Amino acid sequence: MAKSTKLETPLGELQYCFIKGEGRNQAMKGEEPRMQFVASVVFEKDSAEHKAVLAIIDAEWTRYKGENPGVKKPAKFTNGIKPVMIDGPDKDEDGDPIRVESDKVRVTFKTNTMWPAKGNTPAKPQVVTVLDYKGKDKTEVYQKADWAIGEGSTGVIHGTAQANDIGGTHKVTLYLSGVQLGKLVKYEGSEIDASEIDGEDFGDDFDDDIAESGETPDI
Repeated sequence: MAKSTKLETPLGELQYCFIKGEGRNQAMKGEEPRMQFVASVVFEKDSAEHKAVLAIIDAEWTRYKGENPGVKKPAKFTNGIKPVMIDGPDKDEDGDPIRVESDKVRVTFKTNTMWPAKGNTPAKPQVVTVLDYKGKDKTEVYQKADWAIGEGSTGVIHGTAQANDIGGTHKVTLYLSGVQLGKLVKYEGSEIDASEIDGEDFGDDFDDDIAESGETPDI
């Protein structure tokens, strides 16, 4: 098993928690689909929380460099930490705001949705552990729930930092193993709560026409 360093983030704002079902396609344009579970936590760029994460990555990078003397890049060379982008004061030629870096960073952990087949062992689904604020395992409850972890939730991400040269580039990859919730804000889909408005009656055949065509009307 490849060596790695355990990484438990400080408490922060959770974002983009795709940790059940089919996960999220992380393939680049033109690549074959690569479904992964993803979870991110946001910190202020100059905060103690961000520095704590960087210190763990630095420890992993130091270990890796000790085993690979030819590697000289700094520990910040990681594909899991990026600045949070926001609308800036300037606009582009189409009148849209130009995105600029904010004072926050997003730390993202990923893992494949399936464990690969190995020898006579077939591929099997990966499961991301979900814990409550007391550390109690709520994975089964979360997997069965009809809601997901939404924006505004807070928590801690559990995983590992692993230095590697996958793809020919030396880097630190952040692998996801679990999410521990502090404050939970449920995302329950994007159903439209519609009330009656002025309009015309489509007639009794409207639903039948949709069923026969297999299409839904533009609204």
